[in-house]
Amino acid sequence: MALLWQLLFARCFRVPTGPAASLLLVLSVWLIYSADRMLDAWRGAAPAPRHEFYRRHWRAVLPVWGGLLGLAACLSWFLLPPQLLDRGLWLLAGVALYFIAVHSAPIPSAGSWKEPVVGVFFALGATLAAWSGLRGAADLLSVLLFSCLCWINCAAIEQWEGSPRKFRVGFAAACVGLAAVLLLPLRRPLLCGAELASALAFVFLDSRAFRIRPDLLRVLADAALLSPLFLLPLAAVGT
Repeated sequence: MALLWQLLFARCFRVPTGPAASLLLVLSVWLIYSADRMLDAWRGAAPAPRHEFYRRHWRAVLPVWGGLLGLAACLSWFLLPPQLLDRGLWLLAGVALYFIAVHSAPIPSAGSWKEPVVGVFFALGATLAAWSGLRGAADLLSVLLFSCLCWINCAAIEQWEGSPRKFRVGFAAACVGLAAVLLLPLRRPLLCGAELASALAFVFLDSRAFRIRPDLLRVLADAALLSPLFLLPLAAVGT
């Protein structure tokens, strides 16, 4: 999912991306996700069903995690352009602060702001390689709307799993889709199409959530963000 958005943003912003940036994005997403799950297990947070694997097997996952962290560090140091490496280090510092805040706080206190922060960091990481191609307000808005979609993804999964906190998934997604249609079609039509398609997918899923099994809903919530798959062939490769 992150890789698809990275490619779409990079091509729309006319920024070339090499295999190193793509591989590092995949590694980073897994390293952050699995670290978050293992820290939840260590501090005794009640795991959601989809996190049970890490609670049971964190001892086996930890050495793999350490090896992949070392690989990611080496690839970053030797293969990334200096400007991209600097941006990545700043983002890494933000992620580190997030981990400290979430996993050093009492368990209930992190829930109210965790989803938006995760959404913003995911979106910034997926678009990191394209930042050098940002041109004007429309490009910044496209990144912001993508951040909102990632937030909706996290909040929707929590909501559909029975979280006591109420989040209006369909309304939020409709607002993102409307903003994309009103503000992006002339400057960034492909990003507008991808973000609108994902927003409409969330609206549809939220309207049918009571008819769909929770485990299937989790899969469909992530599938809703696969819209770049259909638009990438239309995007010109950056040079």
